[in-house]
Amino acid sequence: MMSQERCHFHCTDGTDVVFDLQGRAVSDADLRPVCACVALELMQGCAAPVDWSAWIVDVHDAYGQHVMTFGFDEIANEAGFLPALAA
Repeated sequence: MMSQERCHFHCTDGTDVVFDLQGRAVSDADLRPVCACVALELMQGCAAPVDWSAWIVDVHDAYGQHVMTFGFDEIANEAGFLPALAA
């Protein structure tokens, strides 16, 4: 079994930020799918029209070290969630 590490999945467009203060335990193999879930939850949960094209999921480990960055545009395209980008 792969080891799991607590990671925080912060979302930002460089101006606004949604912090993941709780984090979640994930394995390396699950990082990308969890990024996609975090981004889609934020996009689908926002009532106001937002241009998500500049937004990223910025993943940090429990020690605050950067793990990876994943763009909302890539996630939206893969998931077919295009209206979020056209807002």
